[in-house]
Amino acid sequence: MNTCVRCGAALGVGRFCLNCGHRIGDPAPVEATPVEATPLAPAPEPAAAEPPAAAPAPRDAVPVPVPDSAPEPVALPVQAADPTAVAPATAPLGAPVEPAPVPVPAPPAPRAPVRESTWDPREELLPYEEVDELVDDPVRGRAWIFWVLGAVLLVGLVFVLLDAFAADEDDTPATDPSASASSAPAGGGAEESTQPEAGEDGAEGPTGVGKRVDLARAATVEVPGTAPPTTDFDGNLVAYEAVQMHDGDPRTTWRVEGDATGQVVTFTLAEPAVVDRVGLVNGYAKQVAGVDWYPNNRRILAVTWGFEDGTTVEQTFSEQPTMQLLKVTPVQTSTVTITITSVTPPGSGSLGRDYTAISEVAVTGRRAG
Repeated sequence: MNTCVRCGAALGVGRFCLNCGHRIGDPAPVEATPVEATPLAPAPEPAAAEPPAAAPAPRDAVPVPVPDSAPEPVALPVQAADPTAVAPATAPLGAPVEPAPVPVPAPPAPRAPVRESTWDPREELLPYEEVDELVDDPVRGRAWIFWVLGAVLLVGLVFVLLDAFAADEDDTPATDPSASASSAPAGGGAEESTQPEAGEDGAEGPTGVGKRVDLARAATVEVPGTAPPTTDFDGNLVAYEAVQMHDGDPRTTWRVEGDATGQVVTFTLAEPAVVDRVGLVNGYAKQVAGVDWYPNNRRILAVTWGFEDGTTVEQTFSEQPTMQLLKVTPVQTSTVTITITSVTPPGSGSLGRDYTAISEVAVTGRRAG
């Protein structure tokens, strides 16, 4: 339903007609329709009589008061949703009413000019390939690993230092006067056993002058015999002369056939000297072509050192191919003798040899004053 059933005006938004105020949805009011008069035959003029009485008003008819003057037009209520007010209806009831003109919206006001932005996304934003390459730093959540590794390395360093200090303490020569045996660490250097020096535990003796040196280097040597030279695996001739006991190379050796127990080797010093240490490498300390000749020859287990004044010192050895030194009471002498008192059996196996060998001899001291 688009028009009012009462006045025919176009309906707007709301529950009442904007033109006549009729409630939308109510039936149209019924109005009395005038009845056309039927022409009758002319009646005879009545005689003068009393004026006829006024016809009674129908029961349904409602007297309509006639105002003295025309009422003021009443403006109809304006719907809240309609921004344009509707003019009050002044036409009589039942007269057709023209629909109100549709309001034409005003043209929009001109907008202010938009200001261009100077922001360039190509300069402000990272390119896609750079964004893809951004990754989280894996070290940030795993820094504790480096602290743990550092602590482990520090603990390892402490253990290494403790072992080094312990080794230094183990290498300190003993001061027991009765100690004459010495043992060399496997694969290591020289080791000393001691006897009291001058001024120690009441012992007296010469001191010598100058710097302590190896007196055996400049000495001459006398030996009870020398084994003949042999040919090594490479076809080279190898000699076993006495001078090879004091050439500073433990891979060369002096050796004699068989068991040399009771035999004497004599060192004559270049000049009188005060001797305070003696020692030797008690076998053939040569390793070549994967062969270790030290266990394949006899090894010396004990000797007696003799000096010019008649004093003697005994020394025993471990079976290690290293220089084993003995600290003795300083004694002035021109000669030093080595009396072999004990040796091992010959080497066993196909490479075993029946020779007694000394690879190197050391006599340390200062020249006499």
